[in-house]
Amino acid sequence: MADSPPIRIAVISDNPDPNWGWIRDLLSKDFRSSGRQLEWHSFSTAPGRIADAGLTAKILRRLPGFGRYLGAGALARAAQSRAFDIIVSHGPWTTAWTAALLGDAKKDARHLAFSFNFTDLPTGLRRQLMTRAFKLVDAFAVFTNAEQALYADYFHLLPEKILRAPWGVAPPLNAIPPRQIEGPYVAALGGEARDYDTLCATARLCPETRFVAIARPHNFDGLAPPANLDVHFNLPFDKAWAIVGHADAAIIPLRSRETPCGLVTLVGTMHLGKAQIVNEAAGVSEYIRDGKTGLLTLPGDAEAMAAALRQLQQDEALRRRLGDAARAYAADHCSEAATVAFFTNFLGR
Repeated sequence: MADSPPIRIAVISDNPDPNWGWIRDLLSKDFRSSGRQLEWHSFSTAPGRIADAGLTAKILRRLPGFGRYLGAGALARAAQSRAFDIIVSHGPWTTAWTAALLGDAKKDARHLAFSFNFTDLPTGLRRQLMTRAFKLVDAFAVFTNAEQALYADYFHLLPEKILRAPWGVAPPLNAIPPRQIEGPYVAALGGEARDYDTLCATARLCPETRFVAIARPHNFDGLAPPANLDVHFNLPFDKAWAIVGHADAAIIPLRSRETPCGLVTLVGTMHLGKAQIVNEAAGVSEYIRDGKTGLLTLPGDAEAMAAALRQLQQDEALRRRLGDAARAYAADHCSEAATVAFFTNFLGR
């Protein structure tokens, strides 16, 4: 085994950091213990990493598809001269470009689409083109069982190609920094597929409670937040999570039961040991067990959300119990070790 050739892995994502590897070091260490080496090659679709585009980063940001085209093209050219064993593409759009441009350069490599998750499913011509490209992909990693059935049906994929990989990450903060906001409050973090209209309505039903939302500007287009709802846009990572870390409780207002989003915030909040109220959307119940690791309410129901919040506010023991159970669940099922285990199993096939 010691003389076995390395497993050559090409990774393509929109991360601009050339040293970004997420679980790369942990996975390499895991394989070294068995006498195998992993050889990593990184490719990026981010504007700042594309030097030969002949366009400014500002223009590229408006043309994300062109950035993906250039990044996937670079990977395809490298594959012609360097035979990869595994190709990992992060996100469905990058996966589509990568699969389409690889062609014969893929050779015998296995292509894994990781973080295969849509906020909005493509329609029309985009759906047709992505369906065609996805036929060339060997496996897809999704974070919930609900997405397995959804994407297999929508893109006409073989169900056995779609693998469940629990969203497994390190806690968002090693230690919670000092308070930025004095007094008690409830936090809502995130911008994907959110329903902040319902959060505004919940805040109006609970005028005695302070709410703090960390979102993106488009989330509040056309909304008039009440006086007891503070809104912050695009805060730095540590600052945003520090607000969640000091909150009495957290809320994730998802827009519909069909929305397979919110897991980054949900799992991060679980790692911080916070009681949270989450709208019951696709796959959420695979992570949040109502009354056990959090509270679930139906999307768009401000009165139910307000009632759940009052329940948490009036019962400190319940808040502590839900938060402790959530932290334990995240440690057991949603850690980086879980993601390493998934990749180890995939690479060992």
